[in-house]
Amino acid sequence: MNLLIKGNSKMGAKVYIFNLPPHLTCKPTSWCLKGRNGKPACYARRNNFKMDSVRKATLARYRASKRKDFVEKVLAELKRFQPDFFRWHSGGDYYSEEYVEKVIEIVRNTPDTLFRSTTRRRDLLKPLLKLAELPNMILRESLDTDFPQPTMGIPVAAINSLPIAVGMFECPNDCEACGHYCWQDACDMCFHEH
Repeated sequence: MNLLIKGNSKMGAKVYIFNLPPHLTCKPTSWCLKGRNGKPACYARRNNFKMDSVRKATLARYRASKRKDFVEKVLAELKRFQPDFFRWHSGGDYYSEEYVEKVIEIVRNTPDTLFRSTTRRRDLLKPLLKLAELPNMILRESLDTDFPQPTMGIPVAAINSLPIAVGMFECPNDCEACGHYCWQDACDMCFHEH
């Protein structure tokens, strides 16, 4: 099994992704779990992510991320696939300081790939700020109705119904159409609930 997966139709062919199981790595808010209409707003808790094969794959990736050879294996796959863009955690989140340090090593050793990620892990602020300083990494703090204001001192990704979202770059939900803008500019951004 490859640890990295090719991006979905919204992200385009130049993107690779590494996902983790949200139930083991995230600190979900009530918005994540119930959204506006009583169904999870977090798409990693619904749709394809609920398929048994996807759940098994994210669990296998989580276990791999704890191994000593994780950095080596991911770097080998990045060298093989040579993605222009890479998304950490379209499902899941950073779960420990040790894991963040592994991600830092991977990003640092892959300068020709642009990385991005969002996080709710305010409890891992110190190592996440270190990650956010890397020139080929854009890390955004995730904002929703439970956490409507930024606290981490990094760019944000907010649901568009929040007052803070006014004037932010609005994600068109089609990375190729916007030229992967949010991978290349550390702008604050907002997105429609889906």
